[in-house]
Amino acid sequence: MARLWNIDIVHGQELYLEQQLAVQPALIIPLSGEISLQQAEQLTRMNKDCVYVCAEGSTFGITSGSHPDSEDREQAAVAILHFDFYGGGPGYDQLHKVDSADLMPSEGVFNIKSKERLQLVCRGIYMDFHSEEPMKHWRAQLDFQELLYRLMADISPYTKHDKRQGLQRVKEFIDTHYNEDLTMEQLANLSELSPKYFVEVFKKMYGCSAMDYLAQVRLNKAKQLMLGSDSLLREVAHMVGYKDEFYFSRKFKKMFGISPSAYMKTRKNKLAMYGSTSLLGYVMPLNFTPYAAPLHPKWSQHYYNVLGPDIPVHLDAYRLNHNKYANLEKLAEARPELIVCAHGVENWEKEQLRLIAPLYEMPGEGWEFDLLSLARMLDKLPEAEQWIEEFHRKISAYRDHLSHAMGGEQRVLTARLHQDAMMAYSHPGIRELLFDYFDFQPALLGTAENNERLTIEQIKELRAEHLLLLVRQDSDTLAYWRKLQASPEWLALSVIREGGFHLLSSYPWREYSPIAMEQMAEEAFLMFSGNCP
Repeated sequence: MARLWNIDIVHGQELYLEQQLAVQPALIIPLSGEISLQQAEQLTRMNKDCVYVCAEGSTFGITSGSHPDSEDREQAAVAILHFDFYGGGPGYDQLHKVDSADLMPSEGVFNIKSKERLQLVCRGIYMDFHSEEPMKHWRAQLDFQELLYRLMADISPYTKHDKRQGLQRVKEFIDTHYNEDLTMEQLANLSELSPKYFVEVFKKMYGCSAMDYLAQVRLNKAKQLMLGSDSLLREVAHMVGYKDEFYFSRKFKKMFGISPSAYMKTRKNKLAMYGSTSLLGYVMPLNFTPYAAPLHPKWSQHYYNVLGPDIPVHLDAYRLNHNKYANLEKLAEARPELIVCAHGVENWEKEQLRLIAPLYEMPGEGWEFDLLSLARMLDKLPEAEQWIEEFHRKISAYRDHLSHAMGGEQRVLTARLHQDAMMAYSHPGIRELLFDYFDFQPALLGTAENNERLTIEQIKELRAEHLLLLVRQDSDTLAYWRKLQASPEWLALSVIREGGFHLLSSYPWREYSPIAMEQMAEEAFLMFSGNCP
């Protein structure tokens, strides 16, 4: 049997759903508008004739498509259904959870026959699931099981002849054969579409032409080769599929704004970062791009977007450093000249890292001390000192403005929500910024300021002028948060009624690094003042 744990319909002209962790498998169903689905590093433009499957333990995010005239754009809406499979047999006293991977299509997509009927069913399930009537809850479960049965029994997943599968085959072919002399006709034949139609649908699906995508793959691979070998520019051009090195140089400069030779000069050292994505918050102030670093669109979204294209080797940052053995193996293959690891990495990991290259462990003595220490090692001390000086100048301006605008003592409570538990939360960066730099007063003192479970009544008694809340981005917590923020008890809190509640994002508010401190300061200033100085 299947059990529906939650259904949500999110919508809006500018729809954006931050990358979240799927605690249970999920069906993601586009209802209206142009919507893109990002699963880990794969971005897909969603088709309304499809139902998409997000596997348990994976991540997904959603954004609406762009349109030149927002008034003409159809509002984007998508249904997200979290569920589990259960099974049993003779001798079982209770049902046990069944791995959904064996039951879902390997491609992760169902093709449907009637999108209009599916949309009506989704909206009906949503209304019944969120009803106060127990019988309607039961109805929602029955309708969901019927929906899932129809998807699995009556509707075939995409076949190899399907348009979307054909385009995906082309994209994967380009990823592995970028160094060959590829033509539009060859790629169209691979997709089993006519050349004219292939050009149209590829651009519609991926936002660029197939030839432009080929150029992106080639030039990004060229970056890796420039940093990862001593090859000549002519050799790099040939290795990525360009016969003319001068044409390659023009393409490279047009895409990245810098010539290949200048790029190679600015990035000579093969330095690798290991153990925490926050390490990237230390190299950015030094204008230094590492050769290898942990990156993930959820757990390091800012660095993934800003630095990802320039970092040749991406280590796995799923749940920060969950896949340690795979990362160590990948790092050994990359052969860096130096490895910088986060403070507190386990001893067995450090032993393995020292076998790969000389190792530098961050001291863990505060972000300023650590930044200066790293800068000395990389011969970047002037850059670090200038960055720190500019940071404190901004802090001074922010503090003076807030002191004048707000006046009087301001008590701040920082908390996090995980599943159905709200707990007091802070870390060195939050404490340093709010209570040392901005002179706010903590609503909780001493050991009580972290991991103490908070009730609505306790929050009321603390009488903080500001409540800053981090909501963990997983399906269970987000479902509880939607119920909590609509409850009368929550809405009755004075900090909610008087506009003192602020929802925080995971980044930068869970990271302690120079760049995170800078971004927390900027966000906090806008949060408390509502304008810029």
